[in-house]
Amino acid sequence: MATTPFPIAMPDDLLAEIRAAARDTGLSQADIVRQSVKAGLPKIRKQYQAERRLKPFTKQEAKRAFAPDPEWDALEKAMASRTPLPPEED
Repeated sequence: MATTPFPIAMPDDLLAEIRAAARDTGLSQADIVRQSVKAGLPKIRKQYQAERRLKPFTKQEAKRAFAPDPEWDALEKAMASRTPLPPEED
C-alpha cells in the first residue's frame, strides 16, 4: 500500500491523548491517527452531508417565500428606479 505523508497541526491536548492511546495500545502514534481517521470519517461524512443538503421548497414554502411583501416591495421599487452613478475614478 502506497502512503503519502500529510502534515497536520493539532492542539497539545489532542496530541497528549494520541500519545496516551499509543502507549496504552502498543500502536504507533501514526497508527492511532490513521485508525482514528478511518473510524471517524464515516460518521463525520454522514453528519456534514446531511447538514449541507438543501431540500426543495414545498409548494406552501415557495408561496410564502415569493409572496408580495409590502415592506420590501416599496424599497425594491425605489432602488430599481434610481439612476446609477458612474464609477469614481482614482
